[in-house]
Amino acid sequence: MLVGHDGMRSIDHAGFQCQSHLWLAGRVDVPALRRALKTLHRHYPVMTARLDKFPPAAPSPRRRPQPAGPRWVFQNNASVEFHEVTLDASDEVAVWRYGERLFDEPLDLPRMNPIGFHLLHLPDGRDVFLLRWSHVLMDGKAPELVVHEISRRFEDPNLPAPPPPAGDEMQAHLAKFDRKVRRRAAARVIRSHIRLPAKPLTLVPPDAPDWVTGPFRMIVRTLDADATQRFAERVKRLCGFSNMAPAVLASVFRACLQHTPRRVKRRSSLQTDVPLNLRPPGSTQPLFRNFMAFISLSARVRDLGRRDDLTQQLNAQMREQLRRGIDLGNLQMMAFMSRYDRMLTKHIKSHMQKSPMALGFGFLGPAFGGMESFCGVPVERFYTLNSALAPPGITLQVNVHRGRLNFALTYVGDAVPDSLAQAFLDTMIADLLMDRA
Repeated sequence: MLVGHDGMRSIDHAGFQCQSHLWLAGRVDVPALRRALKTLHRHYPVMTARLDKFPPAAPSPRRRPQPAGPRWVFQNNASVEFHEVTLDASDEVAVWRYGERLFDEPLDLPRMNPIGFHLLHLPDGRDVFLLRWSHVLMDGKAPELVVHEISRRFEDPNLPAPPPPAGDEMQAHLAKFDRKVRRRAAARVIRSHIRLPAKPLTLVPPDAPDWVTGPFRMIVRTLDADATQRFAERVKRLCGFSNMAPAVLASVFRACLQHTPRRVKRRSSLQTDVPLNLRPPGSTQPLFRNFMAFISLSARVRDLGRRDDLTQQLNAQMREQLRRGIDLGNLQMMAFMSRYDRMLTKHIKSHMQKSPMALGFGFLGPAFGGMESFCGVPVERFYTLNSALAPPGITLQVNVHRGRLNFALTYVGDAVPDSLAQAFLDTMIADLLMDRA
């Protein structure tokens, strides 16, 4: 994630950052919330740490000194970043505009906190609690755990500190697998990249500059509980279990095809990475850590004609990649390449220019238990957004909260017009809700 962040900052992007929005049914007790954040910070001082990318190397028995990896450096007398703001309107747009301005602000990790909290007071008597954090600090599921921890300390300020981690969770996860298995999985990843070049279809016009970094825009749509339940039942009929990611992605790809400003050719394709949460069910740790793997899903234009057939194809593709350990191979490759961060940054930037994904995509699944209320106030709506870069121009994060699907779209306004982003989202949701296609 740090490689991605540094690569984005090198082209004047604000950095690899994310937001979570909790729409509350009323007002939060602000003094008690401040105390809860202070307690959480005492237990997790990384909340105000600074990133040191060039720490002194540790002594090594080898002749050639080995470079030390980046680390978080804790700060004495640092305070949590907390902003209390009163907005002029109670509608979604007012909150989104506030979030867009945050996305446009560069996140300089050697000098800034990697996470900040914002409490937005709406004129109608409700609050919106907004988290803005660096993706270097944690992954897209972690905010749910952070919110849960804040609420626990709100209710009981005397909760003890959690036990320290036994080590690096990701390295421990890799160590569960035999070295030969890890190497074979990494070799499969390499082979999957050696193929005939395909023409990627994005919503960014072909004459756009190599990189467009802002300004940011966001739109969020929420399905009602009945529509979400009908969708889940269709997914179960098609795939045998309620894995919504392939079904959502099928409609996403079909909407991209319909609205792409690029010329569709025979070798045109759509592709994206899909994150996988490595935490065991019910686990509340690790908190401030990235604990995700990922696989890639793709489809050619000729496969996009029938939505349900495409859903089954993407579902089979996902299960085959998991069977072959592609997610493990990607982790193994990242663990190896992390020692060569400059080379990896150069490779990622070159790959994004020559063969960008159709879009950034994340299916975060159902929200963890405990997300029904925050600090004693019911949570009406919860979703998470990622920053975007063009290409590919848009990022879509999908989750389920209170039995309702949320589609949180972030896009680069100078590359993807507002009308195009709206049309893409409308088409995708309409396609997803059709009984048969």
